[in-house]
Amino acid sequence: MLLDVILNNNFNPKSKHINTSEYVCGIIDVIRATTTMSVMIARGCKEIVIAENKTRALSYKKMFKDYLLCGEEGGLPPKGFDFGNSPLEYSKMDLEGRGIILKTTNGTKSFFKTLKSKNSFVVALVNISFVCDILVSEAEKNKCGILLVCSGEKNKIAFDDAYAAGMAVKKIMEKRKDIEITDGANIVLNNAIFEKNPLEALKKSTSYRSMIGVGLGADINICSMLDLYKVTGKLYEYSEEDAGNLISDKSFIKHFIKVPKIFAIKPIGY
Repeated sequence: MLLDVILNNNFNPKSKHINTSEYVCGIIDVIRATTTMSVMIARGCKEIVIAENKTRALSYKKMFKDYLLCGEEGGLPPKGFDFGNSPLEYSKMDLEGRGIILKTTNGTKSFFKTLKSKNSFVVALVNISFVCDILVSEAEKNKCGILLVCSGEKNKIAFDDAYAAGMAVKKIMEKRKDIEITDGANIVLNNAIFEKNPLEALKKSTSYRSMIGVGLGADINICSMLDLYKVTGKLYEYSEEDAGNLISDKSFIKHFIKVPKIFAIKPIGY
């Protein structure tokens, strides 16, 4: 089984050099999108509709009227959003049965880069062991490899994501002895072995410094916790019929040239 790692999401999914259709993918954005998603799922949300940009997120709010509109630009919630992207904030909320719309700068973008993959899953430190079990199981079922996609920060490598990818490589290699790892996987593995403390490792990241800059440095505590939850989320696409039913209001359908493709993260775990 091949295990590969991409160090940021600044790649063309149609490139012949990165064929995501040959893999089960794990999406990583430790600070903070995939940590936030994991917390949302653990707190009981029924699904997370992901948006490519702020305009689309606001449009989704008109379709999913009862959903919470969440996310960030520059680390903070944009105007018109209900909540931001703070996993610490969501860890204190009761989200049982709630639907969520989420748009972030880096993490949600990564899922849209892996639409052709066998499956894509939410990976963070807070769910690292559970999701690695899922990735191995899905790769075995699909007879394919595993691709870990680090979101990075603004098209650059982010240390927090590389560290989490290394931790995932380590976990997966403990579960399967026939793993073949690429150079990218080897680099992050060696880094994770060198780093002894998850909290101190994440503090080396520019993502952490950006978080401090907007007054949300306390989020680092939950982002650095290992195996806090036995949950993950799986990417799926709404059928055209279901998407069409959401915009049956003729006064609203004029906003779309055609029925939009809608993608959401469905919870897995307990």
